[in-house]
Amino acid sequence: MLLLRRCQRMNLRPLVRLCSAELIHKDGFIEKLRHSFDEDERSNLVVPTFKKAMLYPDEIAVKDINGEYTYFQLYLAAKRLAIQISNICGSASLSNVTYLCSNNALWVAIQWSCWISGQVAVPLESGQSMDQLRRQASGCKTKLLIATPEFEPIAQELSQGLQSATIVLDHTFVPAAESVSSTSMYAKQLVGTQGVVLTESTLPSDFYAGAPAMLLYTPNAVNNLKPVLLTHRNIDAQMRCLIGSWRLGPSDCMLPILSMNRMHAAVGAVLNVGGNIVLQQKFDGHNAWSALLGINSPSKQRVTLFLAMPIVYKRLIAEYDKMFAKDSRMVEYIINHCRQKIRLMATAFALLPDSVFYRWREITGQNIYEYYGMLETGLVLGHPLDDPSTESGSSANTATTSASSATLPMNPLAVPSVTSTSVPTGASTAVASGAASSSPSSSVTSIPQTSAGIGNEYRPGTLGAPLKGVTARLISNKGAELITCKNELGGTVDHGLIQMEDLGGDSSLSQAAIGELQIAGAHLVAKSCLTPSTNQQMEPGTTDQECTQDGFFKTGDICAYQNGNFYFLSKSSDVFTVGGYKVYGSEIKKVLISHPNINDVAVLGIPNKLWGHRLGVICIVSPDADIDLDAIKTYCYRHLPAHKCPTVFKTLVSK
Repeated sequence: MLLLRRCQRMNLRPLVRLCSAELIHKDGFIEKLRHSFDEDERSNLVVPTFKKAMLYPDEIAVKDINGEYTYFQLYLAAKRLAIQISNICGSASLSNVTYLCSNNALWVAIQWSCWISGQVAVPLESGQSMDQLRRQASGCKTKLLIATPEFEPIAQELSQGLQSATIVLDHTFVPAAESVSSTSMYAKQLVGTQGVVLTESTLPSDFYAGAPAMLLYTPNAVNNLKPVLLTHRNIDAQMRCLIGSWRLGPSDCMLPILSMNRMHAAVGAVLNVGGNIVLQQKFDGHNAWSALLGINSPSKQRVTLFLAMPIVYKRLIAEYDKMFAKDSRMVEYIINHCRQKIRLMATAFALLPDSVFYRWREITGQNIYEYYGMLETGLVLGHPLDDPSTESGSSANTATTSASSATLPMNPLAVPSVTSTSVPTGASTAVASGAASSSPSSSVTSIPQTSAGIGNEYRPGTLGAPLKGVTARLISNKGAELITCKNELGGTVDHGLIQMEDLGGDSSLSQAAIGELQIAGAHLVAKSCLTPSTNQQMEPGTTDQECTQDGFFKTGDICAYQNGNFYFLSKSSDVFTVGGYKVYGSEIKKVLISHPNINDVAVLGIPNKLWGHRLGVICIVSPDADIDLDAIKTYCYRHLPAHKCPTVFKTLVSK
């Protein structure tokens, strides 16, 4: 009141009124823009993430080591960079633009700038050798290479050989928040036509409905880098899958500690709904724990979703034991904070050792949920989350089923419905670890089902069911369809036919359906998987040989299905025959990476006339690891049956 009287005496009331009106005016623009985007999506067009950024201009989008950046800051930086890209490549030319950038806000800005200009974004993994980077950049015939300062020498060397242009930019390229916060600045980025508000100087949404968006490189069966071309519609479908399955909203904050090339869909999903991302340039256990626990972070930027590779969880456990385990107050604080504030802790793209899972649950009270995904499809198998406003960890339900009908559970997110003619019966078991107690039956009236995310009942190795919009099936090595699960709208999963035949040679898995996993979903799978690439500027990508005639993508991974859940067993190339036994290489790898001093493992099948194969392993250890070959051999024989123990051992020291 006193401040208002002083404003009246100083004749500042008009200024106060102007500021208030300006705030309302910006909200009015946002609502009109939201209506325009909704109309585009109802018309089956694609609205890319950079356009959605205009709906949350003043909210924090990304926090990195250099500071915090709003959606509008990143949008303006991307638009400014897009002008430079268009001057070099031409607007909407769909040229391949490569870039080298660490996990920070500039990665997002560069990706958006490629899309605003109408180009294909080609992010390169900085940890690769120069020869690999050169092959990728030359293979896609890049016209432009963008880099941040730490990668400038690499960029310059690549561009000289390719005779391509180079742009180097740092965080100063992003405008200061104070300079772009006004409504007038926001209004300059919009244009009105026939009563509709659109983003100014950007391509229309119908351009993105069919245009390629990203070219990513992934190792294939022989460990060569294979290009995967994703369209804007592919990325949009992958983001929608996660938005629906994780119930994402503006209050969500994600901390991802894995390659940006593998989490682009997850990052895009959070930014699509107005949430924020915490990016760490290099892994540091202390900084990661600080971010997880919300130390020195406003409530809106406290982590609710944590995605990390298994090795990261392993290192965080070591940091916890070193820094917190002896402090009873910190132990209690960590478990209470993680239980109450974090909705999801998850991993993907690698095997999670059981010992890491159980130790992490002891520390945080949270399960590490395992998701299955590939660059071609995004994350497709996993565990849907309850609405953030409801309490996580509901009790299990039981679905009663028959050959022609199914009684749906009261909470459709908790338990998938099942329709089948021949299914395995019995309690839920951890198939991946070889435990099974059920027997096959020609008909069934009830099947106990377990929720994907039920507190301590969840077991490691469980991949859950298809996420929203995904169809998954298992195919036997004779081509028979064993099981089909379809999740059209999210929540309830429709499970199809299961035939108990040709289940493989491992008797411990005889109660589960086992076969090659195949994935389908509307617009989900990369375009280059369905038809040969028509872009003559890049290497031949994946072809229709990787897809079936009915549109399913062949993952090349062997999975098991039991009691409503999929379980990863092995890559098809890692299944070996040893003395008549079928051995999955992933089982050996999972045991070895549970050793605290082993970071990664490669399992080899060495042809042998007598035994079929001899098993060999190459273990990646830390420079300061106190472990030798004899210790590794002893560890194997302690945790594996004799016929699954390797006979050839080698160690490599990681950098």
